[in-house]
Amino acid sequence: MKSVNRKLPLFLAVMGCLYGHQALAQQATTAQDDTQAKSQSDAKKEEAKKSELQSITVTGSLIKRKEFDSISPVTVLTADTAVAVGSVDTAQFLQKSSVASGSTQINHQFSGFVVDGGTGVQTVSLRGLGANRTLVLLNGKRPGPGGTRGAVGAFDLNVIPQIILQRVEILKDGSSSIYGSDAVAGVVNLITRKNISKPEFSVSLSNPVESGGRSYSVSAVTGWNFARGNIAIAGSYNVFEPLKRGDRDYLKCSEDLFYGNAGQRIDRQDHSIIGGTKLAGCNNMYFNTVIDAVYGTRYIPSPDGVTIGGIPGYRPRHNPTYGPNNSGQAYYEDVLNGDFLMNDDIINRQERGSLYGSADFSLGGSVNLTAEVLYTQRKTEARNFRQFFPYVGGATAIFPGYSYANDPTYTAPVASGIAEPIMPFPSNQNIKVDYLYGTFGLDGQLPFGDWTWSTYATYTHSKGTYDVLSIRASTSGDVTYSDDAPVVNYFDPGFLSGARMNELVNAIGVWHKGTTVYNQLDVNGSITGTLFKMPAGDVSGAFGVEYRRYSIDDQPSELSKNGDLWGQSSAQVTKGNDKVKEVFGEVEVPLLKGIPAIESLTANASARAFKYDSVKSGWNNVWKLGLSWQITPAIRLRATKGTSYRAPGLYELYLGNQTGFVGQTGIDPCINWSDPQNTNDHIRANCAAAGIPGNYNGAASSATVYTSGGAGQLKPETSKAFNAGIVFTPSFAPISVALDYYDMQVNGEIASLSAADIVYGCYGAAVYPNRFCNMLTRLPGTDPTQPFKIDSVRAQYVNINKQRARGYDLLIRYDNKFSFGKLEVETNITRAVEDVSQLFDSAEESGFSTSNATGYISEPKWVGNVRIGLKRNDFTYTWYMDYVGRTKNRDLNVLTTYSGYTGAMRDIVANARLYHTASVQYSHGKWSLLLGVNNIFNSKPPYVSSGVATRYGNVPAFATQYDLIGRSIFGRFNYKF
Repeated sequence: MKSVNRKLPLFLAVMGCLYGHQALAQQATTAQDDTQAKSQSDAKKEEAKKSELQSITVTGSLIKRKEFDSISPVTVLTADTAVAVGSVDTAQFLQKSSVASGSTQINHQFSGFVVDGGTGVQTVSLRGLGANRTLVLLNGKRPGPGGTRGAVGAFDLNVIPQIILQRVEILKDGSSSIYGSDAVAGVVNLITRKNISKPEFSVSLSNPVESGGRSYSVSAVTGWNFARGNIAIAGSYNVFEPLKRGDRDYLKCSEDLFYGNAGQRIDRQDHSIIGGTKLAGCNNMYFNTVIDAVYGTRYIPSPDGVTIGGIPGYRPRHNPTYGPNNSGQAYYEDVLNGDFLMNDDIINRQERGSLYGSADFSLGGSVNLTAEVLYTQRKTEARNFRQFFPYVGGATAIFPGYSYANDPTYTAPVASGIAEPIMPFPSNQNIKVDYLYGTFGLDGQLPFGDWTWSTYATYTHSKGTYDVLSIRASTSGDVTYSDDAPVVNYFDPGFLSGARMNELVNAIGVWHKGTTVYNQLDVNGSITGTLFKMPAGDVSGAFGVEYRRYSIDDQPSELSKNGDLWGQSSAQVTKGNDKVKEVFGEVEVPLLKGIPAIESLTANASARAFKYDSVKSGWNNVWKLGLSWQITPAIRLRATKGTSYRAPGLYELYLGNQTGFVGQTGIDPCINWSDPQNTNDHIRANCAAAGIPGNYNGAASSATVYTSGGAGQLKPETSKAFNAGIVFTPSFAPISVALDYYDMQVNGEIASLSAADIVYGCYGAAVYPNRFCNMLTRLPGTDPTQPFKIDSVRAQYVNINKQRARGYDLLIRYDNKFSFGKLEVETNITRAVEDVSQLFDSAEESGFSTSNATGYISEPKWVGNVRIGLKRNDFTYTWYMDYVGRTKNRDLNVLTTYSGYTGAMRDIVANARLYHTASVQYSHGKWSLLLGVNNIFNSKPPYVSSGVATRYGNVPAFATQYDLIGRSIFGRFNYKF
């Protein structure tokens, strides 16, 4: 025990580096306040009391120990720090950490996009490897996922009330040998508060200085401490108000952003009927157009009032380009914006309420009881818009089979008799998720040595409903789906412009509901203690068994099952279950101690064997080895190497067969590829190489898309990881430094690509042809009726090649007391060296000029943050800086041809951003008040040109590192009774 005592000062210093915020208060899982932190610090002066330190289990290890230490790299974030820097919920708190923020994170700003888990879900992805490869724990146990639709698989961070959260420990290496499947990229362990003796009430508000995006919460927590245990109860209510397109200048108007030889803006001028108005020049949505589906003529509202053709007030468009030697002026007459689009959600509205309870008691005879229950209800509203572009035929159609049985005289007012009117339609969803999680556990002392036992069971039940506003295909008048003529006049300017959108919804819209139920049961039993003694110390071990059972039952609406939704795939039932049996063990061996250049040398080995019902290869296994070498009291080296494993998720196995139809205009990038407005050089070159005419109009019928789960064909993902680091804790200064290198590779990665992604991957890639092209069928140009039509796309879940992430983490902490107060300075920096996502055997087959995505938009090489805190008397001052490095679309050249202008320049770079946050907290007796400002200098997200990235307005939509809200004032009032 004396060796433990001598190591405690070093341990405290190392924790300051490894565990960051308020590290001294985190020696044990029950540490709560400064009093306990002080008592633990003072304990190093009281040798006799060292033997009374309680053994604990830390994230990254199964072995109980008397020190909060781990060979694996762990970062700790505290809830107090999250509040001080203005994080409004647990998801934002985690997603902005340096280990996560280097890649796209699924959050509230994906309104209108299809994401795994359904609209409104919030997940965390470490190292950019995906949320389904990041295991989330709650107090060391595995809660189940929650969400809607068939692709539920990752834990939804919405369910955790922030008031009950004490800290988050992020394990940054692969740990399937410790925690089982899904811990490929690492583990996020959410640790709640304990020993709450008095009621506590909090009100928080984050209010942007501009409209939209406000959030507020009301929370309460209370507890009771008894001689043999404690009880804690908490509740919270949170509201996140939507951010609309019209709320920010950089979101409301999507501009082309192209520049001439002298650096002048050369964007096409808006000569449409909205030209010269506040809506002009914004390419937000293409609508108010009628296309002759055979001849390709596009009729737009006549800017000069002259009617040409069969639609009153409309005529063929004139969209001239720049002339020879870049002379003249390019302009367009299409309508690309409308007042209604200002109400398009960028961040959706969310409302949620949570209840949490926990109990920890000693039952006597060294047996302890732990119980925990969590209930959360989340409601999400998404209000967006989509295009409706039915194929409308009639008696004058030049092809047979395009007339309507119920109205043989109906005609479409275009030359070919087959028209494609394009009009706006609401794309609205209402999501409700009820999430229930409970755990019950017992632990105690075995009758021999220091061995202890532990057993627990957890159960998760998630029920989600999704109400969706869609278009009923059978009443749409689209000849692809319906034998009956349209019930309203789609060629009326009121429908084409969106002015009569409510009438359109009443005529062909339909709300339909689906339900998703996910259940998970997890039972675990383990023992841990000292195996035997060696000269350098005790050899410790932990061994156990685990059983998990989980199931999904997603029931889409009858309309969806029957394929009666226009422009959407039919969705069948996703239903299935899986079970896994596991045995695991971990051994830690102190090899050497107290010799020159070796203060201590410790090895750790862990392994897990498992058998999934869904995997027919029988038992599989993973392992991890670790080594910690304390060279001097100030320098420690550490390294881990191991393998991890992820069995196919239920949705990846059992996703119901979906057969859908997608219009050619919605999927084929080769339509009119020679149009000067098409600025994608790859599409122009590849479509030409495929022999597709430059004026191909895509008038063929819809393509068939086949999507399904891969049960019977999918194989588990395997991975390997290597981590090595150095920890420097000098005695001459209160500073700590940790530098770690990580290298993770996932093999046989499971993925499903959308039909649009597959087709774009074929024709929009830097290399053509590629393996994407093998996943679609295009009819030859000699086809007698529909030449060059994309006939089918196959989008089944498959095992792709690999993904590899490699880089460095740097943590620095300075902590000292001065006459003016206690000063803390802390920085966390991640430098990504490589993020290789290779779908097939080579980058070329995958359609990329390089397989390394590091440095691409939404994948910055550098991310990091610095926190400066000063505690002086009753005041605590915080200054926080969050850095996002420069990125760009590395597949594009700055120079291009834009609308006939040769040598045009475009912005392919998303410049770096440094965000600043400041807050001050005053604490007096029972109450405290925190006030702060986020994004103090109101730094706007970077702009990129059209065609460079998917955009909201002018900013990259998937670069979640950037702040879309802008400057916000936040505050929190807390009262302890």
